[in-house]
Amino acid sequence: MDTNHSDSATTPADMEQSRAWFAPMFADPGALPISFVLDGVPVRGIPASWHPTSRRRTIDANIVETLFEGTHAESNLQVRVEYSVYRDYPVVEWVAWLTNVGTQPTPMISDIQAMDAMFSGAAPVLHHGTGDPCTEASFTTHHTVLGPDDTLEFAPIGGRPCDGASPYYRVVFDGCGFSLAVGWPGQWASAFSGRADGVEIRAGQEKTNLRLLPGESIRTPRMTALSWNGDASRAVNLWRRWYRAHVLPRPRGRPLRPLLACLGTDEGVEFIGATEQNQLSFIEKAKRHGLDFDVWWIDAGWYPCYNAELERRDWHVTGTWGPDPDRFPNGMKSISDAAAKHGGELLLWFEPERVRAGTWIETEHPEWLLSIPDSDGLLNLGDPECRQWLTDHVCQLIEEHGFTIYRQDFNFIVALDAWRGNDADDRQGITENLHVQGYLQFWDDLLARNPGLWLDSCASGGRRNDLETMRRSVPLHYTDFGYGDLPIKLAFHRTMFEWIPYFKDCTVAWDIGGRTRFDHDVDRFAYHCGMAAMLMLTMDLRRDDYDFALAAELVAIWRKAAPFMLNGDFYAHTPDHRDPAQWAAWQFDCPDTGCGFLQAFRLPQAPQESIKVRPFAIDPVATYILTDPEASRTMHVAGAALIDDGFCFDLPERSAAIWFYAKQIGEHVNGV
Repeated sequence: MDTNHSDSATTPADMEQSRAWFAPMFADPGALPISFVLDGVPVRGIPASWHPTSRRRTIDANIVETLFEGTHAESNLQVRVEYSVYRDYPVVEWVAWLTNVGTQPTPMISDIQAMDAMFSGAAPVLHHGTGDPCTEASFTTHHTVLGPDDTLEFAPIGGRPCDGASPYYRVVFDGCGFSLAVGWPGQWASAFSGRADGVEIRAGQEKTNLRLLPGESIRTPRMTALSWNGDASRAVNLWRRWYRAHVLPRPRGRPLRPLLACLGTDEGVEFIGATEQNQLSFIEKAKRHGLDFDVWWIDAGWYPCYNAELERRDWHVTGTWGPDPDRFPNGMKSISDAAAKHGGELLLWFEPERVRAGTWIETEHPEWLLSIPDSDGLLNLGDPECRQWLTDHVCQLIEEHGFTIYRQDFNFIVALDAWRGNDADDRQGITENLHVQGYLQFWDDLLARNPGLWLDSCASGGRRNDLETMRRSVPLHYTDFGYGDLPIKLAFHRTMFEWIPYFKDCTVAWDIGGRTRFDHDVDRFAYHCGMAAMLMLTMDLRRDDYDFALAAELVAIWRKAAPFMLNGDFYAHTPDHRDPAQWAAWQFDCPDTGCGFLQAFRLPQAPQESIKVRPFAIDPVATYILTDPEASRTMHVAGAALIDDGFCFDLPERSAAIWFYAKQIGEHVNGV
């Protein structure tokens, strides 16, 4: 790659490539890239016999939407396709709705595909991932050549969209390609088939074989495609830029900024030992030690959660949503007020969809639960009455207790069994579809009714991070695996930086004395490996033996680096690996200012003492000021020298370094 300039901005060639692939599909209703089977007859697009119409409307300055609509007279099945084209990025999106506008059930509708299309191109390679199965293989990316008649099929496990398969892909041809996302917070399926002149793609809800009742609607996954010309780094950074501009939530209309989260718990698992008194004490202790947090984090266990025998608290006992009166007699308002006094927000954990027997929801409204043997109940968000109660109740809690970050977990590992186990033979897929609609509507209503609220998505880690969910939230706790396994952590981060640039990490290292996430010391290397867009100090504030001064020093470095990680272009300088005997290095660059940083990690078993990297996006006629804040070193380097000679990191065992750079032109040095 030519490193003399940033090439990550949208170009006319990118826009033309997008038009070449997608404009023909949406030029005529009959060509729309959707398909299904109606009463045994295959249907593609909206046939002319359905008397389709189309109308265009402007969503905002950058998005134009076309609505295609047609109705099958014999069955009264109406199909509506919402197609959006972005003017500022080479991105298109679409979602289809199927509605019974008659007075009788429809014939059987099956095999509904949100995407059923062919793409021409030479030498196709598919980039596909594992999602987060909560193993060492989480966030692994594979590159598979698609030869003629080769087919790759993908689907997640158990109904959570990122469990064992990623709904994010890159289809790479010779010199161009497109990124593709399947936006479905449930059980999707996709298939990529190589053809002599390109790739055929099918994607949709995995199982649909159903009748629609009068007035009933179902929807497909939302498909998103971003086209590009060039290489994979352009694909990565065009996606990052589009994501920041159009996907990343904007509470109160402002972009999310990097935030420091702190927490303090007490005895027991999660927050079953948290009380009003100790939370207020931990907040003050954090501030005394110079930890200027932006978020005070309270996770699972703050609600009444005694086990069935009333012997002990167990955070899994979900279904009674309100502060435990024994531990929080005044609710959470005093804690949110204390956080706000220091400029912070309160984050509060919920898991409304998983309901344990004996809790308030199960006792008062068992009809709202989807039940399967030997499992908790799944709250049926496809039931409008249930969803409305949950929305009203959570809104009341937000108003009463003053938290501004709603964290929703989803540890229901058998959601798919619950959905399918409650489907009739002629209604297969309906329960899941209505639940997904209700889940998204619940979040939309929370955001609409609570200005300034923002949402954190979790599902046993990162198992529900599809793009429809990400439009409304961020995945702060993006995995439950490998908190302090530093080579694994860096590999996970690399994948996250490429697709979902806002997430949190913990400052933990497990390679010293077998320590865990709750008994570690402040450690420079762990802080380097934990530098993500949002950083969480997993410091047990009951302890007084931490090096709090070192923590404050490292947080200050993170605060300088984090805006680059969130807002800059990302470049990897080492291969994707999980090997403790190698180095890892990457770069974040903000081309508008010519500023950024280079960071390298000599992993714990790496024998090489140094590594040389060739920075990207460097201006050969400029001079760069490079600064190492930990060693208080500064150097001036010509851009041409950085391009020709590279930059060398020489580090001791198990260490890392970060060098910030700023472009100097004449006497002027650009700021951060």
